[in-house]
Amino acid sequence: MSQSPSLARPRKLKHVGIVGAGMAGLYAAYRLKLSSYPGIVVSLYELDGRVGGRVKTYHFTSEKDQYFEAGAMRIPSTQMHQPTFDLINFSKTPITPTSILYLIISPPPTITSTRAGSSSCVLTKSHSVPTWNLLDGHNQSLISPETMCSQTNQFALSFSELIMQNLDFDTKQWFTLEEGMDRLPQALAGVVGMNNITFGARVQKIEQNGDGVTICADTPRGRVEKTFDKVILAIPPSALRMIPERPRWDYRKEQAIRAMFYEALYKIGLRFKTRFWEHVEPPSLGGQSMTDLPIRWIVYPSNGIGSEGPGVLLLYSWNTDASVWSSIPFSERLKNSLCHLSKVFPSVDIYNQFIAAEDLAWSEHNPTGDAMFLPGQLSEYFDIARRKEGDVYFAGEHLSRHHTWITGAIDSARSTAEEVIRDFAFKRIPTGWIPRTGTEPSDHYDPEAHRMEVIKSGLENIKNNREEFEKSVLLNSL
Repeated sequence: MSQSPSLARPRKLKHVGIVGAGMAGLYAAYRLKLSSYPGIVVSLYELDGRVGGRVKTYHFTSEKDQYFEAGAMRIPSTQMHQPTFDLINFSKTPITPTSILYLIISPPPTITSTRAGSSSCVLTKSHSVPTWNLLDGHNQSLISPETMCSQTNQFALSFSELIMQNLDFDTKQWFTLEEGMDRLPQALAGVVGMNNITFGARVQKIEQNGDGVTICADTPRGRVEKTFDKVILAIPPSALRMIPERPRWDYRKEQAIRAMFYEALYKIGLRFKTRFWEHVEPPSLGGQSMTDLPIRWIVYPSNGIGSEGPGVLLLYSWNTDASVWSSIPFSERLKNSLCHLSKVFPSVDIYNQFIAAEDLAWSEHNPTGDAMFLPGQLSEYFDIARRKEGDVYFAGEHLSRHHTWITGAIDSARSTAEEVIRDFAFKRIPTGWIPRTGTEPSDHYDPEAHRMEVIKSGLENIKNNREEFEKSVLLNSL
């Protein structure tokens, strides 16, 4: 005899612990909270005192446009990044993120990087002509393709990573978020619930037993310990390795955790009295310049173009170029930055213009950088690294097929959350892109299948026109 609905036994809530409140951890938590069968309660543990992980905006002051992106700073307008745009549109909160156009290129400025006799050069990509402008009269054949691609040792990466970079940068329209990219994780945290996040939590122990998975963490209020039905580790492999007491899995898993390659990232934001780069001839109104000087990439802000008063310039380097900055203290980093910037803008008194600076070398922090696999690592480590281990699951942009981007974190978190719900409910639960709050989506979108379709299409284009593709690798893999 069946029970009436009113007399039916209430469904028992499930509890999931999530280590990491970056984009992957936040999205996994958001998706799990949508589950109606079973109902899921989430608890997040975050080492920093903020959400977002590698999405970090630094504000010099509360004045408009006085900030720079220390982490993710732009989104290419392509179908592969549609999940990120959908999430932005979905985040209807008091701090709703607003997209603004991000300029990826600008007219080449009339600048000289060094005095006569030097080997340095400045490279810029023109709006109208898809070729590189080599200043100081250098012979193009002597310029390393890696210099033109703006990072040293880029070509040591997996060829699949270079293909993905080419696909990402093969678009003319880009977007960023007004008032800072960190508004996106802040909005998502608002949906998840800030009361569900423990900040300043350094996880010391992960233990799996018959009762579930126990997390022990040191917090500003002392050690906390709680057992969950399942746990998601939404942290990069470097952070996972440094949890003192955790399960040791089979040798292939451990090798993947040790070996997955992350490239170093370094950014320094410089606040000046005026937006002087907009007043040289020709002006740089958004976009970026590249140089073989240590500063490597000069990013002109797309926000506040044409405004009066102070402005913020960003210097950006990654991979081998970023590693050298970690070897010197901040005072020397600042001195070097101003010195080399003055060589790029010899007509400007950089030192008199300077107000303040802030920098971030990601290799000195838990994320360490962004995932960029070496040859063979995708086929060798990808599946084993994201495979669940009992009731312990894994998420992060390094466990997607779209490394470095917010979309990769979303894709991985979506897949992991789906697996957790499926294991709880013993059935397939389609997740779609961004389901409506409180509802289960009726359709299923597989971003990895779509990505493979796009890649195959790109490979067909390569076969049909290899010369054009090779040129595009040099011109677009920035």
